[in-house]
Amino acid sequence: MMDLLKKRQNSSKRLVALIDGEHYPEINLDAINKLKKTFNGIFAGIIFLGGTEKLILQHLESFYGHRVIKINDLANDFIPAIKTLEPDYVYDLSDEPVVNYMSRMKIASYCLSCRCTYMGPDFCFQHESPIHSFTRPSLLIIGTGKRVGKTAISSYIAGLVSKKNKTCVLAMGRGGPARPQLIKGSKIKITPEYLLAISRKGLHASSDYIEDALFSGADTVGCRRCGGGFGGKFFLSNIAQGIKLCEKISPDIILVEGSGASVPPVATDKCICVIGAGQDWVSIAGYLGIYRILISGMVILTMCEEPVANNEKISLLENEIKRAKPEVKIVKTIFRPKPLYPLEGRKIFMVLTANCNAENNIKNYLEKTYNCSVTRISFNLANREKLKEELSGFSDYDMLLPELKAASVDMVTEFAFSHGKEINYVNNVPVIIEGKTLFDDFIKDLTGAG
Repeated sequence: MMDLLKKRQNSSKRLVALIDGEHYPEINLDAINKLKKTFNGIFAGIIFLGGTEKLILQHLESFYGHRVIKINDLANDFIPAIKTLEPDYVYDLSDEPVVNYMSRMKIASYCLSCRCTYMGPDFCFQHESPIHSFTRPSLLIIGTGKRVGKTAISSYIAGLVSKKNKTCVLAMGRGGPARPQLIKGSKIKITPEYLLAISRKGLHASSDYIEDALFSGADTVGCRRCGGGFGGKFFLSNIAQGIKLCEKISPDIILVEGSGASVPPVATDKCICVIGAGQDWVSIAGYLGIYRILISGMVILTMCEEPVANNEKISLLENEIKRAKPEVKIVKTIFRPKPLYPLEGRKIFMVLTANCNAENNIKNYLEKTYNCSVTRISFNLANREKLKEELSGFSDYDMLLPELKAASVDMVTEFAFSHGKEINYVNNVPVIIEGKTLFDDFIKDLTGAG
């Protein structure tokens, strides 16, 4: 890890050390001097994390010869200290019991959100500058995991802003194209036949960029990525080429949609973090999950209804999000299914990736709203073996109604065509139940319509 500090290009960079009072001041000083000797840049100061067993707090600055900022509360004090000292690197010389693994993950999140690298004797969370900054209004949409509704939120926002603005959605996935692909959703009609033609070429015809184009009517560019680090970094992606393709069509507004919990390496005007209300707070904020909240101006909570999440659970999430970032705007939503084509009078076999806990809500809403009969709902759209059994073992329906995800084209649509069944696709439309004004103002600010 020390080799990173030795680089010649660090001459204008700034380094801050984290210390605690469990160490004697003399050994802290020796460690700091070693850092200063190694680092080919500016030593900017010290952050004292606490612990007084071996330390007299008076005269710390005169003893160390540098500015010392004391942290009383990590959540409230650390980021202001970082913003005061403005480091490029933060080196942790502290240890248990003043810090533990959980608090170090928070420190890593704080550092990365402030665009600095956090490191210690055997670890490094390295901040990397974005590979691109857009010159036109732009929005990054990220999430705290898979199946939280990022694509549904992305296509919904794209549909809104594309009514008055030429919009391009840059989406990526683990099944995205090897060469970035452009779909002119504003001009072409995406039909089941169109999707099958893509699938039969050996491509993933239900990738997020295709779903975005189908349900928003916006232009989209599809990319791929592999790997996802603690802070959402990719190991491999073709996003750089995707950006060029996106900007080639000169959109008024660009939306960049993350994949899973990944964070695309782009600088945008705004960022939304999508969180599923059914997620545990530990899975949201554990490790570097809180980093995604810290870099976002808005959090959209999805699936805010029972049986996915009760009011107590939703309030807990809201309070914890506000503790992590008090100024963040929170919007609460539920999803409601909206078919692409009419359902009236038909017997429907739905095929979803959603949680089976939502079965009654989905069935009742669809039958009441669209005057149809839902004879079966499968939640195995992402489980090909089980889906194959269900498709071959059930026939009491007129129409297959999958989400445009996973095996919806190469299995479900192919099955419908080969067995004389109708095929349709369902969109998960977000319905805002709290925070509508916040959301509207956010979008107006993005588009310049406010």
